[in-house]
Amino acid sequence: FRYRDYAPFFLRLAFGFQLVKVSWPNALMPAENLPQFESYLTSLGFPFPPVGVVLATYTEFIGGLLILLGLWTRWAALLLVINFSMALIFAHLIIADSYQNTMPSANLVAVNLFLLFNGPGKLSLDHWRGREPR
Repeated sequence: FRYRDYAPFFLRLAFGFQLVKVSWPNALMPAENLPQFESYLTSLGFPFPPVGVVLATYTEFIGGLLILLGLWTRWAALLLVINFSMALIFAHLIIADSYQNTMPSANLVAVNLFLLFNGPGKLSLDHWRGREPR
């Protein structure tokens, strides 16, 4: 199909924007926002909440920016798959969360698996830099 390289581009735009938008307040104003996130992780029984908060926040923010740009896409996607797999396990599956609440994390795992296995497509900085053969 002639336009197949637009699919990763549109996925990157939609989900990269979502990641940046949601993580922006935590990443840019950590003193105001991270204590609430840490309390939430503590309530879930997440191991090492202070570390988890920082890793999750900056993985989502920086990973979202990289996904948007199509730069180091496969590495960003791998870290985001790990991040959102942890979210699925600790914030949704263990507490038997609703399907509706679980789907955003599941969708982010799926999209990032797609980008990890297929790359960012031709409309990306990775392709422009010669890092992606497609």
